[in-house]
Amino acid sequence: MKLNTPIWGAAVLALTVSGAAMASDKTSENGLKGSGELGYANTTGNTDSTAIYGALKIDYIQQVYEFKSAFEINNKSEDGQQTQERYVGELQYNRFYAADKNYYSFVQTRFERDHFADLELDSLATLGLGKTFLKDDKMTLKAEAGLGYQATDYVSADDTDQVIARLKGDFSYLFNEHVKFMQDAIVYSGSEQTKLETNTGLKVKMNGNLSLKLAYQYRSNSDPAPGVKKVDTQTLATLMYDF
Repeated sequence: MKLNTPIWGAAVLALTVSGAAMASDKTSENGLKGSGELGYANTTGNTDSTAIYGALKIDYIQQVYEFKSAFEINNKSEDGQQTQERYVGELQYNRFYAADKNYYSFVQTRFERDHFADLELDSLATLGLGKTFLKDDKMTLKAEAGLGYQATDYVSADDTDQVIARLKGDFSYLFNEHVKFMQDAIVYSGSEQTKLETNTGLKVKMNGNLSLKLAYQYRSNSDPAPGVKKVDTQTLATLMYDF
């Protein structure tokens, strides 16, 4: 059994739902919210290199439900040779069970393509429960736990599939009106492999909705395709626009 839904199919679905919903909602706490990030680096001389990172998050929030979508593009080349090309798309539906939205169930799909990690398409579908443990003017802490299914189509290795457990944690702390610390971690674990991803970031507000974000990404896979390293790390500096 394979989950072959394209990444861009999820993107179109999320944008369609969010766009249609935005037209009908006019409240300040609910409605469409999101952010976009862009980072670009170009060097010349002994080594010519170009690196592009882009991310888009769109949330549509109502009193009893929420749609969350996220898309990420990461490309890098050195001396005219592509060295990195990774695409990630996520779509999640949350159903709230309390007026303060602290308890909810969720259904999530995630798609990743990375030929440099031998991934033609890594597809996941999970469902579970989430809880917000702390939320005030300065601090937010929430966690999610669920079960799901993962199908991994490799470029050259044998395809695999597995039942997985999913755990996720999100934490943020606002030092002042200009500086915010963000940390998240997510793990998908099954009999074939365990994947862990963490994102550590510092967001510095510059002007209006524009911010500078410094981030460190850590990704590990207990059993990647042959010839692929188990750990990937990346340090990023991006401009972020909140809307």
